Amino acid sequence: MVECLAAIAAAKKHLRKRIADRLRYVSQESVIEQSIKIADTVRSLPEYVNAKRIGLYMHMQISNVIPRKSGRNVEVMTDALIKNAFDDGKLVFLPRIVHSSELSDDQQNMFRNAQSHDFKSTYFPSRFLKMLQMRDHEAVQELVVADNGTHTFTIKEPSEGEDALAASGLDLIIVPGLVFGKACERIGRGKGFYDNFIELHKIVSQKCGQDGPSLVGIALREQLIREDDAADTSIDDFPCEAHDQKLDVLVVENDVYRK
Repeated sequence: MVECLAAIAAAKKHLRKRIADRLRYVSQESVIEQSIKIADTVRSLPEYVNAKRIGLYMHMQISNVIPRKSGRNVEVMTDALIKNAFDDGKLVFLPRIVHSSELSDDQQNMFRNAQSHDFKSTYFPSRFLKMLQMRDHEAVQELVVADNGTHTFTIKEPSEGEDALAASGLDLIIVPGLVFGKACERIGRGKGFYDNFIELHKIVSQKCGQDGPSLVGIALREQLIREDDAADTSIDDFPCEAHDQKLDVLVVENDVYRK
C-alpha cells in the first residue's frame, strides 16, 4: 500500500514537471487565443447556462519572457469568463486563500470528520480556499495581487465579500489545474486548495440536502496528458489519490470532455 502511494506521488510529480516544461514555451498570444475559445465553449455548456452562482478563479500573472524559468504559472486566462458571467447575470465568486482558523467552527469540524472517515486521515491543512462574492465586474478589475503571507502565487484576490459556503453554496465551479486527462482527471499544483474546498463544499451541500456543484475544468491543449508523458513512470493509468477530485466536464478550446 505504502509503495503504491509512493509510486502515485512520484508519477504526479513527474507529470507536473513534464507539463510545466511544455508550458514554458507557450506564447502569450496562444494562451490568449485558447482562453477566448474556452470562454465561448464554457458559455454554451448546460451546466453554465443553468447555474446562478459560479465560482471562478483569477489566473496567475505571468512574464512575457520566453522561455520562462518555469511553466507552472501558465494557465487559462479567465478575463473573458468572468466578464461573460457578469454579462449573463450570474453571481460571481472568486477565491481567497486564508488560514484555516478563518473557517467557521462548524466547517472545520465537518472537514475533520470527513477526513478521518473517508480518507482515514487526521490531516488538516493550515490554509484553505474561500470563495467570496464579487459586487460587479468593476470590482474585479480593481483587485490587486494578494500580499497576505499565505501563498506565493501571483494571484489577484478579493479581500471581502459573502462567503459562498456561508450561504447556499455554488452551482458551478470553474476549476484550474496543471495536468489534465480526457477522462476528466486533474492534477493541481500540489497545494490541495481546490480538492479541499470541493470536498468541504460537498459535505456542506449534503448537510443542506442539496446537490453539490458541477465541476468544470478548463485547460490549454498543452496541459492535456499525452501517451508519452507517463512513459517514465510505473503507473499505467492517470495517477490519482483518494483526495483528488474528479471533474464533471473538461473544456479544451472548442472540445468538451465528460467523465
